[in-house]
Amino acid sequence: MAATSNRTIDTLTQQIGEIVAERQALRARGASVDELEANRKRLTEAQDRLTRLLIAEHLPRDEAA
Repeated sequence: MAATSNRTIDTLTQQIGEIVAERQALRARGASVDELEANRKRLTEAQDRLTRLLIAEHLPRDEAA
């Protein structure tokens, strides 16, 4: 399970980096508020998934239930 979690953590971390890079590109080209908002939502959703995964990974097993 740890190997799968680590892969998922790595994948989410990579996705967050890609979303951040996309956001920077959107800002550089003067993207619309709607485009930036859609990107922001994707970023916060990915960050939320990563946070929940990391919490589950590091909680003692008896507290995770």
